[in-house]
Amino acid sequence: MRVQTPAYTDRWMMGDRYGEVSRITTKHLLPGHPEWPRYKVQDIAHVKLDKSGKTVRVILDDCEVLS
Repeated sequence: MRVQTPAYTDRWMMGDRYGEVSRITTKHLLPGHPEWPRYKVQDIAHVKLDKSGKTVRVILDDCEVLS
């Protein structure tokens, strides 16, 4: 799956914006508020960038999926 990484990353600011998702992992976040469920799950995408060839980890929901 091809994605554009979020604009808040340093690599995006350097022009290294697009890449291929190599895998997706989950991260469990501890609650910060008593009304939240016991834990919150967040999907983390490992994206291999086109320009530099580096792999970065970003929040999957923040990525823009390209067709």
